[in-house]
Amino acid sequence: MKNIRKNIEIRRFLEWSKIVRGKPIQIRLYELIYFELLELWLQLNKPPLRRLIYETINSDDYNDKFIRGKIFQEYIDEILETPCEDKSGYYNPDSREILSEVNIKELYDVKYLIKSELNTVIMIDRYNAIYTFCRLYEEWCLKKKSEQIEDVTKKERFDVTKDLPLKISLQK
Repeated sequence: MKNIRKNIEIRRFLEWSKIVRGKPIQIRLYELIYFELLELWLQLNKPPLRRLIYETINSDDYNDKFIRGKIFQEYIDEILETPCEDKSGYYNPDSREILSEVNIKELYDVKYLIKSELNTVIMIDRYNAIYTFCRLYEEWCLKKKSEQIEDVTKKERFDVTKDLPLKISLQK
């Protein structure tokens, strides 16, 4: 993740994605997949999306990260490290949100569903799953960004741009 922070637009996007509020549970996990693609996209010098996804699903660490769910579990563990003092949930210091026990259970449920979608030997199904998760994340981000750009009171940062670094829906 450190390598992708070199580009100013990418840094702005990463900072925005950390502090943005109101992310649905599934979007929080789709974001991790998008970030994995974004990092590889920069490492491979911005190849077309088709090649990028095929590189991801054929990578040596695909099983560890996606099928075993390592990237999802690391995220959940990070959240679990910050319980609220009043035991009402878990505090996310970046977005200043509290995730309840129900939200944590939803994270585990969505993690399981994502893992089951990605755990297939049929490559086209893996490709379609990665593409769909990233497209759903992109749609949510674009909607949230457009709301923030139109209404300055909803803006959590003043350097919000209307697009994402890696455009999913424009390619397939």
